[in-house]
Amino acid sequence: MEQRLPRRVILSIMATGLLSFMGILVETSLNVAFATLTHTMHVNLATIQWLTTGYLLVVTMVMLASAHLIKRYPVKTLFIFAITCFTIGCLMNALAQNFLTMLIGRLIQAFATGLSTPLMFHIILASVPRQRIATYNGLAAMMIAAAPALGPTYGGLLTSLWSWRWIFLVLMPLIVIVFFMGLFNLDLPALKPDDQFDGFGFILLAAGFTALDLAFGQAAQRGFLNWQFGGLFLLTVVLVLSYSAYNRQSQRHLIDFSIFKTKLITWHLLGYFLLQFINIGLAFVLPQVVQYVLHQSAFTAGMLVLPGSLLGAIAAPFAGRWLDNSARPIPIIIGHWLFLAGAAAFAIWGHQPTLLTIALFYSLLRMGFALAFGNSISDASRYVQPQQKADINAAFNTSQQYAGSLGTGVFAAVIGLTQQSHADVAVTTLTGAQIDYWLICGLAAIALFAAWRSYRQTQR
Repeated sequence: MEQRLPRRVILSIMATGLLSFMGILVETSLNVAFATLTHTMHVNLATIQWLTTGYLLVVTMVMLASAHLIKRYPVKTLFIFAITCFTIGCLMNALAQNFLTMLIGRLIQAFATGLSTPLMFHIILASVPRQRIATYNGLAAMMIAAAPALGPTYGGLLTSLWSWRWIFLVLMPLIVIVFFMGLFNLDLPALKPDDQFDGFGFILLAAGFTALDLAFGQAAQRGFLNWQFGGLFLLTVVLVLSYSAYNRQSQRHLIDFSIFKTKLITWHLLGYFLLQFINIGLAFVLPQVVQYVLHQSAFTAGMLVLPGSLLGAIAAPFAGRWLDNSARPIPIIIGHWLFLAGAAAFAIWGHQPTLLTIALFYSLLRMGFALAFGNSISDASRYVQPQQKADINAAFNTSQQYAGSLGTGVFAAVIGLTQQSHADVAVTTLTGAQIDYWLICGLAAIALFAAWRSYRQTQR
């Protein structure tokens, strides 16, 4: 299969994919180190989760601008900027002595992931024949999915044996290899060098996204009924409505929103968003349950989700090939059903967790995710014009990154609130996790409905 593409294209996909892999690897590695970092940095769980939430928020902002950046600048220029940011962030995090320094390092690293993931999909959409796009998107999804698969184990092992600082230091040799791989192979030119950036629209949307994340940060510390949460949530609504009104009148657009006139794409985007909202949010919840409720180590927390994550990563390219060979997006529907089954298992039996049940339920959920997630953007991309590929790329990647940021914030807020009571931390953590499980189950049902609606649209 890979022989059909020029070697330069394959190495370009690998370079951008590996950079994205490293960004997600660090992100998921830190989840299992949060319990250690709260003591090292002298902050609580609601604060330390900003290392993930803040990171994902900046990634979202960068991906929001990625359609413009890909049109305006050559791919190699963007790649060099991205890997430079990742290197600086790694060094800052490895040497950080306080929470603020580490947070700044994470935010700098976010520019790398925010650029590398859209660049990888841009190369695929621009260089791969249409009839094989789902297969190569599946391979890209496998590279990205391998990071959550290995991240908890990688982070837990290094944290248990040496220190969480090695999460960043171990990556330095790989960074050098990826840099030269991209330097000598990336060659796609700018699509539209005179493309104009919608700065005011970007500020409105960025402020809206940030306000919503801050709202759930306040909820984690003071509850959902405090005026800070209500005020920030209201501000989010005002900013989003303001952007909507402005975008209708503006001559410049961050993304060509006309792609969403096709209902199938809108339904796909909703399911795609909810899948990642649950996926990243659950990656935060499970390590807290394993460490606080089951009193296991960070390494055990990482090993527990490894089988399911690897299963999902391996299944991704086969899911893409299945979609390429199907007249209709049947793998997406099956994937959502499996995803809902895994979510329901957590909701029904999660109140009595064991290491075995967590591993089994997570494996079922990740198999469903592998069938549905990458295939959603592949199927949606079939229904846009070639000049709109960068826009659908930016829309889907922005939504999935913000979904991860928001999912972490929401689920952390629930657990953070239950932990504030004076009861035993194991009891309060399990209570919060159980609430999260039922929320996950409800959202998975909505995602299945969205997938079914998109499937019906293909029949028309």
